[in-house]
Amino acid sequence: MTQKAPSIFKKSSDLAVLTVISRVLGLVRESVTAAFLGTGVLADAFAVAFTIPNVVRRLFADGVISSAFIPRFKGLVSENKRGEAAEFLSALFTLVTLVSFVFVAISILFSGGITALLAPSLEETSAAEAAFLARIMFPYIFFISLAALTQSVLNSSGIFRPSGASPIVFNISFITLAFLLAPFTENPARALSVGVLAGGFMQLAMQLPFMAKTLFRFSFVSLKKAFADPNIARSGKMVLAALFGTGAYQLNVLLTTNMANSAGEGVVSSLRFSARIEELVIGVFVVTLSTVILPELVENAKSRDFSKLTENLDSALKFVAFVSIPALVFTLVNSTEMVQLLFGFGKFDSKSVALTASALDFRITGLFFLALSRILNSFFYALERTALPVFAGLVSIAVNFIAAYFLVDTLSGGGIALASSLASLAAAVILFAAVLRYFKNSAKFGKTALYFVKISIISVVSVCPLIFLKDRFYNFFDSLFKIGKISEMCSFSLLALVFMMFFAGISAVVKDETFEVVKGLFRKRGV
Repeated sequence: MTQKAPSIFKKSSDLAVLTVISRVLGLVRESVTAAFLGTGVLADAFAVAFTIPNVVRRLFADGVISSAFIPRFKGLVSENKRGEAAEFLSALFTLVTLVSFVFVAISILFSGGITALLAPSLEETSAAEAAFLARIMFPYIFFISLAALTQSVLNSSGIFRPSGASPIVFNISFITLAFLLAPFTENPARALSVGVLAGGFMQLAMQLPFMAKTLFRFSFVSLKKAFADPNIARSGKMVLAALFGTGAYQLNVLLTTNMANSAGEGVVSSLRFSARIEELVIGVFVVTLSTVILPELVENAKSRDFSKLTENLDSALKFVAFVSIPALVFTLVNSTEMVQLLFGFGKFDSKSVALTASALDFRITGLFFLALSRILNSFFYALERTALPVFAGLVSIAVNFIAAYFLVDTLSGGGIALASSLASLAAAVILFAAVLRYFKNSAKFGKTALYFVKISIISVVSVCPLIFLKDRFYNFFDSLFKIGKISEMCSFSLLALVFMMFFAGISAVVKDETFEVVKGLFRKRGV
């Protein structure tokens, strides 16, 4: 790893600070949801209702807009075609507004049918409640679609902080309204749904002032002019790539929600809670890094600077392994304790903990492969080579659906979570193999694969002491504190600290290159 590599990490670390705050608040949000709803019938109704808005948000924020349109926009800016870029932005703004508005209107009109399609096994009362909650939350899609567009323009202009602050605003709105409105609504799920809607509006509102710094002005144009924009047409093939590449994971969520609902009460909500833990690492480090690296890769590709392109990709892949593999190993050993600490409140009883921990065990095994796919998708989007993300996405969807179908009967929610991990594995293998072929004259990425193995070994060695220390820590703090949550927090925090110390110590001894870069960033920050 050369001295130039830290520039990517520097930008990512700036955004990651805000993202850490947002993800911690996201876990608080899920803890609030768990406390109000547990994993019962009402929790399943809320989870089903929130599925469509949440999936669409991810497809727009992490898929179609950021991965399909922004490479074209960034390319125009890099070529000093700001006038053409502004026209493209106006056309895009018009189409996103129209499509999202029509989609929301249709979704509200057919909310009952949509929720029934996702969860046909819900009893009549729960199904009616799910449809009602969906109608409250569907307008969130309109606000978040426009927020995704403005956020992507800001990222392309080198303004990343709103990307980290936006989820903070959402989580604060959600948590605040949950407590304020719950006493006045028929059930707490309705208060949570209003919080989702308000959070989406606030995310859009807080982005708009930052747009002035980009000096881009956009407005509505006629549909004829919008569709006639040549850059809209050129981005068309990227839309398909985004839907089946970055969006494949989310499409898998839709395909398996039906199976999860039929697997028994609480399975849908337990999968949702387990996903939140996985998304903590994905959101803080991987989405943050892919947000920063996509504009960089586009610029490298446009300037034909393939040396810098491979350097940035190699650095990103190693960083992803350095973060996600130890997180995976640590979570597997401490899944029950993690779920109990984060969600073990109110109606979230021991049964809910066991159900969610089981789902987490299977889901977290795919963490590294999901992270790898995110970065590799960004690479191929930057090169405008869309066939591979499309193919990998299609294979991922097929693997997920087939595996879930055969595993759900024996492993229940765990089978669906495992199917998701297998799907991520399939996509990652296809994309990484393609990278190896693409750089056939370089052994760099072969060495990167060996780096993945090295980090896996360091992680396994680092977690071994926890197996012997866990019970001792929990027994000690249980005898020290009468309040269970304080004991849990102290015990878990100490386990995490021991693991990080062993991992950092071994990384330092073997002089791991990514560890040296990360250590350098902390030194620059005065940590």
